[in-house]
Amino acid sequence: MNLNNLPDEVLFYSNDQFYQFIESCLGADEMNLLKVQSIKNIRTLIKIPDIFSALTIKCKELADLKSRLCFVDEDNNSIIIKAGVKTDFDNLIAILKDKDYKYLKGTKKSKSSSSFTTNSLVSNTSVLNTTNSNIIDSPLISTPTTAINLTSINDYIQVIVDSIEKYSINTFGNIILKHDDDYMIHLNQSDTFIDGYIKCRCKSTIKLPFRLNTKSFQLSHYFKHLKHSLCPMMKKKRQELKKNSNLSHNINQNNILPSLEDEINFDEDSMDSLNENSQITTNKPISTYSDSSKEKRPTSSLLYSTKRTKIS
Repeated sequence: MNLNNLPDEVLFYSNDQFYQFIESCLGADEMNLLKVQSIKNIRTLIKIPDIFSALTIKCKELADLKSRLCFVDEDNNSIIIKAGVKTDFDNLIAILKDKDYKYLKGTKKSKSSSSFTTNSLVSNTSVLNTTNSNIIDSPLISTPTTAINLTSINDYIQVIVDSIEKYSINTFGNIILKHDDDYMIHLNQSDTFIDGYIKCRCKSTIKLPFRLNTKSFQLSHYFKHLKHSLCPMMKKKRQELKKNSNLSHNINQNNILPSLEDEINFDEDSMDSLNENSQITTNKPISTYSDSSKEKRPTSSLLYSTKRTKIS
């Protein structure tokens, strides 16, 4: 697969489509490494600081992957990611980040250009309607007083998708809601009006009121449903996010504990050494004192002889 010529839709891959894409680009082991960490879409992938950190954990789910993706030092159980695996991952993520940046930049330019074109066409249509009303005198023919909406269904859907994605990032952090996966947008357009609704993955239906004065949809009802209701989909996503956070915390703890154990072992060895030196120093004076005492203490016979001499 030519990674330098990926379509824009790759940025919205999720679940099975996402895993198939990773497998075709990198391989089955690399895909399973993401799957076991519940990394389910491109936007989440490009925001993970270290994909390989999970491999430092000792657990049976990662044992086979660790043996295929890493070199394991049997002396201290440290791991080294194979150079090819790490390079391929880094290259793919860098390409996806660059593509995401260009896509968002292009979307902003497209919105600006579309807004300018729409305003221009609405102005021309208004002039044309005024001219026609002056020419046509027949009472049987009437000119609509409301301007025809010139924005296509696909353009409206894209604006809604971008708004929901931006809201989910700003409100829920790493939880990113995806169109056609987490929700479906249904719009119906007539000559003068458009209405629609959102079908949440939890089966709830939320109406999308259309504001004619701004030619935009009101999304506050759907945002309220996501944030304040007991939406099963959002509950599951929060649980998965909490699970991933706990996993990252355990990784950090496992990295800290070996260094603490080394410090404890060092202190114990130092204490043993100090105790040995202390024992040697203590024993030496005792031995010297004992010997000197024996030399200086007079014998009983000498004392007796001295006493008799004085009496005489």
